[in-house]
Amino acid sequence: MSEGRAGSTTGARGADAESVGDGRRNQKLRTRRALVDAAVSLVREGRQVTIADAAQVAQVSVATAYRYFSNPQELLRETKTVARGFEAVADLPEDPAERLDLVVSRIADMQLGDEAVWRAVLIASLTRWTEPSGDDDTPIRNRRRLDVTRTALEPLAATLPPEVHRRLTNAVNLVYGVEALVTTRDVCELDPEEAKAVMRWAAGALLERALREAGRE
Repeated sequence: MSEGRAGSTTGARGADAESVGDGRRNQKLRTRRALVDAAVSLVREGRQVTIADAAQVAQVSVATAYRYFSNPQELLRETKTVARGFEAVADLPEDPAERLDLVVSRIADMQLGDEAVWRAVLIASLTRWTEPSGDDDTPIRNRRRLDVTRTALEPLAATLPPEVHRRLTNAVNLVYGVEALVTTRDVCELDPEEAKAVMRWAAGALLERALREAGRE
């Protein structure tokens, strides 16, 4: 009987310890999210993002904030996960043209609807080129957009020649996303609706060209 009680007690303690560990992890996630949300709020208000200001808005100490993010650029880069807002590649149709048009439209709506945040994210990303690096490789952007484009064009992977499919994938990445937002809005001086229309037209035109090269049309 005593062994049973001892085993039961040990099991309870283990469960309690696991519960405490989960609670701490959840608290860390909440703190991190609060800091990212604070950075987004500061950007939308037109204010410069600093760790101290983000900590104040998130209602955590500056020391705590620095344990999560070492500089404002790192914090701003993290806002990408918040600004995504929805899954760009969810429930895509089978037709390649429709898939690509839907993906470009979704990304354009998301970014044009929150320009200040995405411009701040772009600035933070570009500063990586001037930051000291621990290795010889120049820091690069993440591959999220490339992965989204590959998903959109996935039905053509087995039918287009590999070199055409690869060229199409790379070319499409030039005509949507935050860089295309800056080009259409600042260089071309388009309003958001026309900027989106141009991105969709350009992506569709590239797809048509690839299909012609492959003899599909």
